[in-house]
Amino acid sequence: MSDNRETPLHQTIEAQADRIVKLERQLEARTAALDATVEEYARLKERLRAQQRELPQDRLQLPVLSWRKRVRKTAVLVGGRLLPRPAKRWIKRFWDPWAQPRRISAPVAITPRTRGIPTSTTFDVLCFSIIDWGFRWQRPQQLLSQFANAGHRVFIFRTTEFLAPGRATFAIQQMRENVWEITIAPPVMIDVYAGAIDPATMAWFPSLLDEMRRELDIVCAVSIVQVATWREAAVEARRRFGWKIVYDCMDEWDSFPGMKPQLLVAENLLVAEADVVTVSAQRLLDKWRGRNPRVELVRNAADFAHFTAPQSEHLLDDVKRPIAGYFGAIAPWFDVELLTRLAAERPQYSFVVIGGVFDVDVRPLENLPNVHLLGQQAYARMPAYLNDFDVCLIPFVVNEITAATDPVKFYEYISRGKPVVSTFMPELEPFGDLLYLAGDERDFLSKLDAAMTESDDALRMRRIDAARANTWTARADVMRSVIRDVHPKVSIIIVSYNNQELTRACIESVLRNSMYPSIEVIVIDNASSDGSAEMLSAMVDDRVRLILNRENAGFAAANNQGLHLATGKFLVLLNNDTVVPRGWLPRMLKHLEDPQVGLAVAVTNFSGNESRIPVPYATIEEMHPFAEQYMREHEGARFDIRVAAMYCVGMRRDVCALIGPLDEEFAIGMFEDDDYSHRMRLAGFRVVCMEDVYVHHIGQASFSKLVPAAYDALWKRNQAHFEKKWGMRWEPHRAR
Repeated sequence: MSDNRETPLHQTIEAQADRIVKLERQLEARTAALDATVEEYARLKERLRAQQRELPQDRLQLPVLSWRKRVRKTAVLVGGRLLPRPAKRWIKRFWDPWAQPRRISAPVAITPRTRGIPTSTTFDVLCFSIIDWGFRWQRPQQLLSQFANAGHRVFIFRTTEFLAPGRATFAIQQMRENVWEITIAPPVMIDVYAGAIDPATMAWFPSLLDEMRRELDIVCAVSIVQVATWREAAVEARRRFGWKIVYDCMDEWDSFPGMKPQLLVAENLLVAEADVVTVSAQRLLDKWRGRNPRVELVRNAADFAHFTAPQSEHLLDDVKRPIAGYFGAIAPWFDVELLTRLAAERPQYSFVVIGGVFDVDVRPLENLPNVHLLGQQAYARMPAYLNDFDVCLIPFVVNEITAATDPVKFYEYISRGKPVVSTFMPELEPFGDLLYLAGDERDFLSKLDAAMTESDDALRMRRIDAARANTWTARADVMRSVIRDVHPKVSIIIVSYNNQELTRACIESVLRNSMYPSIEVIVIDNASSDGSAEMLSAMVDDRVRLILNRENAGFAAANNQGLHLATGKFLVLLNNDTVVPRGWLPRMLKHLEDPQVGLAVAVTNFSGNESRIPVPYATIEEMHPFAEQYMREHEGARFDIRVAAMYCVGMRRDVCALIGPLDEEFAIGMFEDDDYSHRMRLAGFRVVCMEDVYVHHIGQASFSKLVPAAYDALWKRNQAHFEKKWGMRWEPHRAR
């Protein structure tokens, strides 16, 4: 009798001991997560201090949280995992740093300074964001990081904290190379889930955008909008500065919990107004493709290099194998009931769940001895956890939200070839041969057992190959491609005749400094004999096309060849003895968008008329800072000019079609620019000199090779042709 009474007691004691061991492990994991957070904070703080020491003393102070606020956030994070739900609800009423956007003190300095913020030679990205950069690492940060890696400067509007109104309109903080977070000081704070910006803030926004553009030297930019509340601000930026709008739709907001009707209205307007809509799932593509002519599927992906890096750390050594693992948010779409039943039915498997808990009751899982809830862990540790998983899980409720979800974790899981068992999510169907899709609970159990016994190395390699093909780098390449395609193409035509080093410098400067997303460079070589053909052939790529003439066709005829081949809406004729500075092309296009302007010429250091300006520099290296400053100081300025000399002129394709090609009777060159300018004015168009577009011009690099007598004879011949053609005397050019 005593043995029978002691056995249940013995079992109870063992169960309690197991429970204690499990809780200790969970506490250790959560403590490790807290330690990782504290370590990361210490590193960031030290890096920030080092950066601030390098800055001038009058540099704007960066709006960072004090250490007390950091500790407070950490306490909330850890307390959210350890405290019972009623206690959390009570505390959250008084102490939730993420509950609503809030003000922080305005910095002392009046405005930010561009010192310490390097310029870029490609277009900038202005992100109207849905989350702060430091929030859980996901699609927004992954894609924007790829833009930054490609050399684009990325400026992200902060969503949870704002400066108090005062002397500073905005403050800027660098988050990583080429990524800065912008904290603004609006009259009324912005709730990014509200669907609209308060009228007072919207009236203030144009001045903010203009100040940012000037202070940060934004010459050419694209707006990526992640939530429709920002719609009016992005549209205003496009109206004022021409910044195209990309709406990155990453979820089915119609069914998302907490979304306000006004946001859904704003999303419909944004989809119709955006220059391009990118979507993360096929269902979203089907939903929006009838509302916008350019909707592109840009699925989620994985950081393949991150998840396949060699792992020496084994974080789950103390967990009984085999392990079925999950990492990601534990939110309303996470099927707690399903996982509870799986764990109860398969006590021989350990279930490891990693992630923050959001509005979900996980107590049923906490009571199971083979379930290990490890809480939120650092993104840097995910590869090590994944390495220890035997099977990976996606136990999502299938509803309107998840039916339009392309789960990032799938791509991350298969980066290491792991078997994946998921509920039947429509967006995973295209990968059905790489994972186990389960229709119900019994099917899930069956698929889980099959995955645990899988031994197909070929299948494992196919998964890895699929992950390698579905990276964030590849997704960002697609986005850059659609951004390029929604910008009207510019065809830049360069005629070369010998002077190969000048030609090389010209083309390299165009490719490096144009900043504009969509250009083609068409080079027409007029039978050069100095090795130019070989040099140019080596430069041909997806942006450079080459035509090699067998004889010198002359300046006008060669440019006409280029104009005939050009596919751009805008056309630029550029001498091969020029060097263009950063941002010259976007500034030119602003003038060419004026329907009254037919032909526009840049200012330069060398020309025969008013387009020539005095310059202080002696070398090309000194030219670039001079040119950038001069163009900024003369923004938008232009004047009518009698002759647009063709060392650097731009026009629209429709205008060129109306006026016709250059007159090839001018033979090798000279006077074709006088002729074309005269024809432009006769057709009713303005011929202007753009004060805010500068190019360096060597001058007469080809004509200088003619002997004086031949040069004079060519001049007289072409002048006579011009005067006879138009029945008037040619007027010599005048300096300004």
